[in-house]
Parts: sequence; structure tokens; C-alpha cells
Amino acid sequence: MKSTLLIFSLLISFCVQTSAINAIVYDGSGQTAEDRLIAMTIAGIVNRDAPRLYLRNVYETWSYSQTDELWENEYKNTGGTQFTEISNTNLLVQHFKSYLKGAITYDASLYYGNFSGQSFRWQAEAAAMLCGLTDCIPVSSTNTTIDINKPDLIDVPDYFNGQQTIQVSAKLNLSTHSWNNLSLTTEQRYFAWLDWSLNNLLPRCNTSKFYLREITDWAINQRMFQLNLGGTEDLRFTSLTDEKAAKIERVMNYLKAKKPNEIFHVYGWMRPEPLVQWISAYGGSFHETLLSNLSWHHIFPVDPNFNYNRPSDINPSTLTLENKYYVLFIGSEGDAGNWNIGFQGGAWPSTTRGQVPVAWGFNLQMFEEFPFVGQYYYRTATANDGFLAVSTPLGYAYPDVFPTSYLPDAKAKTIALMDKFKVNSVYAYKHYNGAGSSVYRGITISNNFDFAKLGTFSQETNTQLTMLFDPALMTQYSYTNFGGLLYNHVNDDTFYADFSNLNTVRDRIVSKLSGKSKPRFLMAGYERFRQDNMFLESNDITLPRLKTLMESIKANAAIGADVEFVTPEKFTYLLRKSLGLSTNVPSVEINEQKLLVFNDLNNHLQLNLQLSNPQLVKINIFDITGKIIYNENWNMSIANDFRTVSVLRKGVYIVNIKGQNVNLTTKFIQY
Repeated sequence: MKSTLLIFSLLISFCVQTSAINAIVYDGSGQTAEDRLIAMTIAGIVNRDAPRLYLRNVYETWSYSQTDELWENEYKNTGGTQFTEISNTNLLVQHFKSYLKGAITYDASLYYGNFSGQSFRWQAEAAAMLCGLTDCIPVSSTNTTIDINKPDLIDVPDYFNGQQTIQVSAKLNLSTHSWNNLSLTTEQRYFAWLDWSLNNLLPRCNTSKFYLREITDWAINQRMFQLNLGGTEDLRFTSLTDEKAAKIERVMNYLKAKKPNEIFHVYGWMRPEPLVQWISAYGGSFHETLLSNLSWHHIFPVDPNFNYNRPSDINPSTLTLENKYYVLFIGSEGDAGNWNIGFQGGAWPSTTRGQVPVAWGFNLQMFEEFPFVGQYYYRTATANDGFLAVSTPLGYAYPDVFPTSYLPDAKAKTIALMDKFKVNSVYAYKHYNGAGSSVYRGITISNNFDFAKLGTFSQETNTQLTMLFDPALMTQYSYTNFGGLLYNHVNDDTFYADFSNLNTVRDRIVSKLSGKSKPRFLMAGYERFRQDNMFLESNDITLPRLKTLMESIKANAAIGADVEFVTPEKFTYLLRKSLGLSTNVPSVEINEQKLLVFNDLNNHLQLNLQLSNPQLVKINIFDITGKIIYNENWNMSIANDFRTVSVLRKGVYIVNIKGQNVNLTTKFIQY
């Protein structure tokens, strides 16, 4: 009987693993804006519990025009998906009609723009956001081709706060609505909608994330509150008016109230970009995601036991520090979802990839949310494809700006992401305030990091190296006095520098190394890697051109033989060895329970305990003779918590943590 059950169980497992996924692909090529919005809305709804609708050329990332096509092939060939194509929007609606509760109608003639060059259909986006909460689709009030029920009222349930269902109008185009008052300006009408939705819909929206800018299937899928607001300029943060800022703050305060001291996430795009610091000051992490199909990437089934190993993740104990020049090139935009989803600007599919060591920047939070994407990069990476997190593992955020009460959650989640994806080097940047430091709505927007806070965060998350571009520090220089290891490069033609003439770049890099003592480390370029055979901007480079540049440097008679191009992993570990720094943090892990131990800037002991649930534990610290020198009860408030302990004397100590089904012991050295 047991053998029969075992065979039956294995058979079921085999069938689950080998059965194909049947799904629809909708081709948006040549479709109207209304049709594409309907398709994105349907995708957001039907992809909530299974991958049912994939979108081709509906809203593709600007960074690589073949993004949708390449992922479609990957989901066919690796994911085992069998696609049936539908190009007629009404047929798409009929195919998924059982998932839909009707249509929200809107006035398709209404446009608004925050800045020159932007013009979006604000009432269409309003309808789509409401559709995400009601499982409806947005249909123009004049549309006669879509066969679906158009009710006068629609129920809005509350999936997040347990409040009673409310009824609202399903016809946003009615003249009786405040936002359709013809005496108002276009901006006033859009703001009237936002004010109404902030009062009535926000309390029923996602409590951990919201969407800023043009709506997508991801915003609909996650039932996010969506608002399309921005300043008139890219970098001058005061170009976001107080009225717009107050509406965004209303959403951020809602998230803070619902999940206090827990990092929330913002998707879309922040214009002006310096206000990402403003978001961080509220406890948020930002993700550039002006693209579709995230609802599909999020739900596609993957191997839950996938081992996130990659060939570039080398053992530091196997490395020997030699008398060489170690040179690193980083592909930029790693914090941006458009770059992560868009095959790194099309550079990842290059046939040259793997032939030269490079650093690819990634947003680890996006790997967590879109696991098929993360597993794809790990499956296809070579030994020369190094990984680092940008600008934090949590996304585009500033740990030196996070509120103090948010730091335990930020640290715990950062550690968890780095442990899972085995990435422990970070690239961080700020430099977006020409005035140096200014106060915006009570929040300091600085051109520079708070290095003590950044270094402490780096150290307490076991980040082995934080590379940064900051004009307040020396270039190509290592700093250990702030806590964790920081390495700066700034104003030396290595950050988005002109790479159009490779001979000029070669000479520039050679001059930085010639006559210098060895071993020496050089961050030689933070540039956009782009697809092969593409017309390039001056700060872009393809992998074939990068290979040519490297070969040209290696051919230099004076220094070429001593130059070694490296991955960020090798750069990190060898740099630490050159500085006499350890590459390990004392830790112990048993049955998914983990204890990490390290010293902070004040030479206090920091304990990071990761358990399955909060509980009361006892801390015991012994000296090398076995004498107990410290004991205390620790009432853990969260399952991944931090504790500071004062151990004044230098020496070797043993830390023991005991609790319910917990008994962890590790050794550490107090310097």
C-alpha cells in the first residue's frame, strides 16, 4: 500500500512539473489606447492566482524593444507555456468574461499632463484603477464594440481592512460628478477625481504599495491606489507643487498608518527624481516600472526550491591577492525595473556576454516579486556575469534617510534578500541636489549620503562592499571609518562618462593606473550597457565594444600584463583582503533559525536573530574561559530582530540564544 501511494505521489509530482500552462497572448500592435488599456486591466485581474494573459507590445519598456517577445519565448521554451493568440479586444473580453463584473465607463476625450511631453487620459486611468478594485474593465462611454454589461453602480469590496462593501458610480463620465464640472480647468477636474478617490477608494486599496504615474496591469493586479502626478522638471524637486505633493503624502501616510514601521513600495516613476529621498523619509522604497506584464511575471509558477547559485559567486578563501591592477565595469540602471525586466537594456542577450567580466546591477526586491525573472538570470549567468544590488537590495531607496523606527524592518528585509540571492555588494548613489542640502516639506533632500548612517546600515546588514558616487568623498578610495566598507568613485570620468571614442577611454583608464603601486583597484566605468548594433548615446556601450576596450588596455606595453578585469564579487573580496578585512560575519543557522553577530561603530555588539516568529529569548555571553559575563531576556518584537549589547573588553566570546525550540551558539572576537 505504501509503495502504491509513493508511486501515485511521484506520478502527481511528475504531472505537475511537466504539464503545460495554457494561456492567451494578446498582441497590442496597432491597437488603440482604449484597447490596450482594456487588455492591461484584464491581465491585472485574471493573473491574480494563475498566469492566464500575456501582453505583447501593449506597454513595452522603452529600454529594449524586444522585451515582450524574448520573455514570451522564454515562457514557451523554459516555462512550458502554450499560447493562443488573440488580437481582437472584444474576443479577449468574451474569453475572460467569467472573471469580469462589467464595465466602468469614462470620457475618453479628457487628457492631462504634468509636464511638457506628457499627455495621459486621466479619466481612463481613473476608471482602470477603480476596475482593479471591482474586477471590471474600463470602456469609453461612446464604445459600441465591446459586448459587456455597463451597470450604473458597482460594488467596491475591501480586501485589506475588512470594511463593509460600498457602492459607487460605474459611470465616471456622468455630468453630475464633481470632476466633470465644465467650469473647472483640466487640472482642477483631475484633482477633483483624486480628492474623491482619496476619500472613498484609498481606504480600500493595498496597504503596502501604491502606483505613481501611468497605470499598468501591476497596479490593477495588486489593487494599488494609483495617481499620475509629477513635477515640471526632471531634477528641480520644488517643481512638484504643494497640492500634488500633499496628495502623494496622503497615500504615504495611509500606508504608514496601516503598517507602521514596515517598508512600503512605490511603483511607476518619480519626477523629479530627487524626491525618491522624500519617499524614503516616509519609509518607502521606489521602483521604476513603466511597463506591462508584471502581473504575469509575478504569478508564473517557479521551482520553490531553486538554488540561487551562480558561477560568479566565488569562495573568497580561494582568492589570492596579487600584484595587479583590478579593474571593474558596472552596467548602470540596476535599480530600475525597466532595466531588470528589459534584459539589461538588451545587453544580456548579447553573444559577447560571458566573454568579459562585468557587473550587472539588479533590484533584488524585483527578483523576490517576480521570481521567474530572477531565476532566468541565475540560470543563464556565466562566471563573468557578476551581480550587485542597486541602489539597495530593497530597490531604489536611501537607508540613511529611512525613519529610525523603520530601520529594523529595512535591515531584516535587506539581510533576507542578500542571503536568498547571495548578493552582498551594493552600488549606491544620490547627488541630485545642486544646492547641497535643502528642506522640502519638512524633509531634508541632500546631495550627499549621511556616511555614518550608510556605513552602519552596510555593516549591520553584512554588506561586504557599498560602492558609491558621492562628491563629498575622495575618488577611487576605500573608507572603513563609517562602519561597513565604502568605496567611492566621483568626478573622474567614471560615472556616465563619454565612452564614444574607445581610444580616448583607453588612454584615460591607462593614465589612472600607470606608475601607481600595486595591488590597486579601479572602478573604471558606470555606464549603460545596451544591445548590440544599437545607435549609442555617449555614455552607452555594448558588450562587443567593451570587449574591444578591454583588449586595447591589455595590449598596453607598460601596464597591460598587470591589468585584470574582474566581477564585483572578485573586486569586493580582493579589496577586503587588501585592507585586512574579514569576508565573513560570525553566524550560525539551524533549521532556518539564524544568528548573526557583528560590532558597530561604537564597538558595541550587534545581534541579528532570525526566527520563524517573535518570542521571548535569553541572551548569554561567555568569555573564553566559560565565565558568563552577560545575560538578559530579549522580548523579540518581530521575527527578524536586532539587539545591541555592551561588551567593553577585547577578547574572544561565545554568544548563546535560547528560547522556545531555539538554541543557537556562535563565537565572535571583540577587537
